[in-house]
Formats: sequence, C-alpha cells, structure tokens
Amino acid sequence: MSTYLEQYGVGDEQRDRIRKRVLIGVVAAIALAIAGYLFFHNFAEKQVAGNFLSLVNSKNYQAAYQEWGCTEQHPCPNYDFRRFMEDWGPQSKATSPWKVASVDACKSFVTVNVQAQGAELQSLAIQRSDKSLGFAPAPECQERQWRWGQFFRRIFGGSK
Repeated sequence: MSTYLEQYGVGDEQRDRIRKRVLIGVVAAIALAIAGYLFFHNFAEKQVAGNFLSLVNSKNYQAAYQEWGCTEQHPCPNYDFRRFMEDWGPQSKATSPWKVASVDACKSFVTVNVQAQGAELQSLAIQRSDKSLGFAPAPECQERQWRWGQFFRRIFGGSK
C-alpha cells in the first residue's frame, strides 16, 4: 500500500515534462519557419534569373530576349535585339558561362548580380509583382534594411 507522500510531486514532474516538450516544439517550429522564409523568400525571382541565364548560356538568344520581355517584332524601347546581343551574345567578351554572383532583396524587386569571366558584373532586377526582367539601378538595394550577411562577415571574417 502506497502512502500519501510517495505520490507527492508526481503531477509536477509530468507537468514540467509537458511544458518542456511544448517549449521545444514551439522553438523548433519558429526555427523552421525562419529557415523556410529565408530559403523561399526570393525563390521565384531567382528561378527567373536562372532561367534567363540558362538560355543565354545555351546560346538561345531569341528565347532569352523573350524572357527579357521583348521580341524582334516588338523590341523593347531603348533595348533592341542588337544591343541585347552586345550585352549577352558573343560580342559580350564573356569567356565562361554566366553565373549568379549575389542576390539582394528590395521591397518591389530583387537585384540579382550575374557575372562571367571576362565580362563586367551585370545587375538584373526582377520585379516582384509580375516577375519581369530588366537592368537594376544599382548592384545593391538602396533601401534601408538590415544587412545581416555583411554584419556576420565583418564579425567572423569571410569573402566579400
């Protein structure tokens, strides 16, 4: 026969275990939500840039020009196919495939910096609203924002 004092505190231990499990679950859910946000925040815009670069790298310049939002029948104002070929075609002095160098997010667009060996850094802007492609005004977003990557690189070192 058990006595009254043998069962003393058993309910408290169970309650503490439940609290600990709930707290761990909440922290894990928050960490997964933050990781998902950071991974998927600019995902669609990166896909547009990647598709454009794959077309340019495969020398399918007509399709790349269409991805830019222009056609030979309806060229973009101030950016006809001849100028497009000067920037992205064989005349561009690029000796290696174009690759994404960095990505910076603004409120209305995402700046994707692309580079190829022998060519200058090109800054592309992908609009968030309609995923249209164009040149970015600057290699980095000019809006005020937290620059966590730069902050941690300054503290811990690293490239760029």
